[in-house]
Amino acid sequence: MLKKSLVSILLLTVYLGSCLLIYNIETSNKSIKTTKIENNTNTANYINTNNKKIDNKIIGTLTIDKINLSNNIYNIKSSHNNVEENVTILNDDENLIVLAAHSGPGYIAYFDDLDKLSLNDIINLTYKNKKLIYKITNIEEQAKDGTIEINKTNTKRLILTTCSKKDKTKQLVITAEKIDA
Repeated sequence: MLKKSLVSILLLTVYLGSCLLIYNIETSNKSIKTTKIENNTNTANYINTNNKKIDNKIIGTLTIDKINLSNNIYNIKSSHNNVEENVTILNDDENLIVLAAHSGPGYIAYFDDLDKLSLNDIINLTYKNKKLIYKITNIEEQAKDGTIEINKTNTKRLILTTCSKKDKTKQLVITAEKIDA
């Protein structure tokens, strides 16, 4: 029985890991391409050039009232900034913030209800001591190939991404633009 449980847990872990791709942002003229970062649940605290541990403090909170989501965001180099624990920040430029999390079964599926969001829904993000409000302007599914296509613009945006529930080969990409409070 224990062996079956361990196999089930391993299969679920493999499924969830393959379901969500994590991205590094690379800029280009027409769009921003991203590349896959391997999940590593054994990540130690990152060390800066002065050999001091980077603080694992919370730098923000993502709140989406419509789907009863409120989750902390950690420093991009924090050991807590990984999809096995939290909503993960992939790009921390205030002009383009990209967040990813698991969907599907399990207690770490923080983005399981993203598919219930609609155009014009509001997303609140407290980020680096600033209260930011975003309105959803685009919801799409893109090929799950290790990249996200993000058109360049001068608008401050928040991108949320997770695996599609409808198609294993797709990822849900939600774009929201910053609005004035």
